[in-house]
Amino acid sequence: MLDGPAVVEMFKPGGSRTFQEYSTVVFIPYIESQLEYRSRLDLVWDCYLKSGSLKATVRCNHGKGIRRRVTASGPLPSNWQNFLRNSDNKEELFSFLSEQLVVKESKQLVLTVPPRKDTANLAPCNHEEADTRMMVHAADALECGHR
Repeated sequence: MLDGPAVVEMFKPGGSRTFQEYSTVVFIPYIESQLEYRSRLDLVWDCYLKSGSLKATVRCNHGKGIRRRVTASGPLPSNWQNFLRNSDNKEELFSFLSEQLVVKESKQLVLTVPPRKDTANLAPCNHEEADTRMMVHAADALECGHR
């Protein structure tokens, strides 16, 4: 089980110039290495609620960061940390990276091998932070017979 935002924080873009290059050269190889010997890998992202968010105030206090659209050919920001301060940036980045994994790996998020058809145990989940959402995924993994 991986905390997606923590992975993004841990693996900075390095020499990548575009979001596609970051995905292909940095992010996907790490996820593939984690999938290599596992029957299931849950990659859990933060989920930013539009209303009733307890974390919205905390995010505002961290600063807004500069808004940048996330597209495959879009240039990476020169200040990765500032880019990640903006919730809209992170939401788009997490969605983009998930789409890249689904297309490249032909696996579904929650990444499972084989792909899951029934994800009822995972929904609804109203936790915003990946680190607490992971508990729902852990319970589901146990329910499916994983250790």
